[in-house]
Amino acid sequence: MEEWFAESIRQLSESPVLQGIVAAICTFILEDPTLLTCALLVADQQMLYLTALVGLSLGIGFGDWGLYVLGRFMGPKTISWGLVSKKRLDKAGTWFERNLVAAVFISRFVPGLRLPTNVAAGMAHASPLRYLPLALVASLVWTFVMLSAISKLGEAFLPYLGAMKWPVGIALIVGLIFMQRNSIKHFDSEVEEIVKEGGETASYFEFWHPIFFYIPVAGYYAWLSMKYRSLTLPTAANPSIYSGGLIRESKCAILDMVPNSLQKWFAPHILVTIEDGISIDVKTEATLKSLEQAGVSLPIVAKPDEGQRGLGVRPIYNRGELNEYLEQFPRNVPICLQEMIPYQEEVGILYYRLPSEEKGRILSITLKEFPTVQGDGEHTLRELILRDARASMMKKVFFTRHEHELDRVLGAGEEFRLVFAGNHKQGCIFRDGMHLLTPDLEESIDSISKEIPGFYFGRYDLRFKDVESLGKGTGFQIVELNGAGAEATHIWDPNAELSDAYKVLFEQFDILFKIGNENRKQGHAPMGARLLLKDVAEYHRVARNYPLAH
Repeated sequence: MEEWFAESIRQLSESPVLQGIVAAICTFILEDPTLLTCALLVADQQMLYLTALVGLSLGIGFGDWGLYVLGRFMGPKTISWGLVSKKRLDKAGTWFERNLVAAVFISRFVPGLRLPTNVAAGMAHASPLRYLPLALVASLVWTFVMLSAISKLGEAFLPYLGAMKWPVGIALIVGLIFMQRNSIKHFDSEVEEIVKEGGETASYFEFWHPIFFYIPVAGYYAWLSMKYRSLTLPTAANPSIYSGGLIRESKCAILDMVPNSLQKWFAPHILVTIEDGISIDVKTEATLKSLEQAGVSLPIVAKPDEGQRGLGVRPIYNRGELNEYLEQFPRNVPICLQEMIPYQEEVGILYYRLPSEEKGRILSITLKEFPTVQGDGEHTLRELILRDARASMMKKVFFTRHEHELDRVLGAGEEFRLVFAGNHKQGCIFRDGMHLLTPDLEESIDSISKEIPGFYFGRYDLRFKDVESLGKGTGFQIVELNGAGAEATHIWDPNAELSDAYKVLFEQFDILFKIGNENRKQGHAPMGARLLLKDVAEYHRVARNYPLAH
């Protein structure tokens, strides 16, 4: 691996074309630190000036084009994602409409204006024939000025630093990254910031679109794939679970492999499938009998056996609701029905254990809050959702879920629960629960995990009686066990920091690859990339037909 890496670096240093391509790509992640790095390389005569100029200009120019396209086709969603505040966007939009040329060039040179101006240009449908060439020219001028100035300064001062020139250079680059991170945080803190009594409504990155949020994670995953020479190594993390629990794993199959000695910890369940041509009434009757034979009575929780992010999860309180759920569920697709645990509190606990180690650890604990609104006898459910700082941020989800009740006026003091499924995408609020971690709780989870064959990484979703009993490692029941596809969900705490979130996710994937690598050495081959991609496509094809989650 080291030889391959060294050879790659040598080829990169000897190829101006590759250097230019890498510089262009890096501007999409961190523009200013990339420019500083290239300028220092030019000053140290390790990169041609022309290579840096062309690569940086094209990367920055195409980045501006991407923001323009985002604004043109995504429109108002850029605000709800947290990419830009409405106030700043409106201001930038008015500015560039008065003078497009000045707007493009000034936004390139004034910190904080690049993103809102380019997005606003797209939202206002500025002529691409005028805008796109201007953006490219502006990026070229900006790059020429900054690259020339920094490289000339570098040529003057680097020789005096001697062997310390690159340690000092790296320190400057890292310092710029942290300065940029803080400026981005300050900028994003202005994005429709709503603060409730007692804490923030949402972190500034909580509602970013996944495509943008996971770009750094995807880059780290790619690095780990090269390091371990496998794109799908995490699928070997849990040899007893299909795909390691990364995609299309069966919830019921995972629960079925739990030894009898552990059954007291897990919610009872059954698996049902609605075949083509069968009467729903007949199937409902048969399902009720199967539940009775399994010792499970209504109410229950219904969920897709192959499901993610809370899709299709719904509480079932009576025969009519069961009949409706089975009617809406796609045919020939398995359903997992579970006993509804009476405990009201819920946490997600991310656990891992290296196969070579005796003791496992808890990496993350997420305490879940199920948002509600309270009636006043005057306002409708719709109005109460819009008046609530947090609920209004997910009004589209709540309006769709409760469309038949939106115009109902809630009585004074009436509490209306907006979400049942303990999932962030469905509207559940996640809090960092690592303060709940105790030696007894970790020991309890570790002892359970070690009795489950071939299980080394995953998240337990469990309901518990109270904090005191949870801390003692008792008074809880597990409703679900996820595998390699699980995430350290405490990063979605409204008070979380972006840098901490990425740190945790990088650590999580580093652990996953280490576990997969150890299992691979023991003969557990990871899933092939083609099959994995096929499963991803198949899952999304079926999942779009799942019933609406509650």
